[in-house]
Amino acid sequence: MTTSPSSPAVPLDDDSAGAVVDAMVPLSGIPMAPEWRETVIASVKATAAAARLVLDFPLDDTVEPAPVFRA
Repeated sequence: MTTSPSSPAVPLDDDSAGAVVDAMVPLSGIPMAPEWRETVIASVKATAAAARLVLDFPLDDTVEPAPVFRA
């Protein structure tokens, strides 16, 4: 069985998330009021934590996506 590539054990901290936000705002072209910054950083951190759960889930090399999805 193989697993996803190794990931940092430390969650995204405020400084790192802030750097991501500061870099992406001018690239996205979406204006961000200064008072939104802390909320956007919290959102980036929450999204990174959710992504980590998915990326760290071990899958066998033989696992394939289901051909049909039903809700």
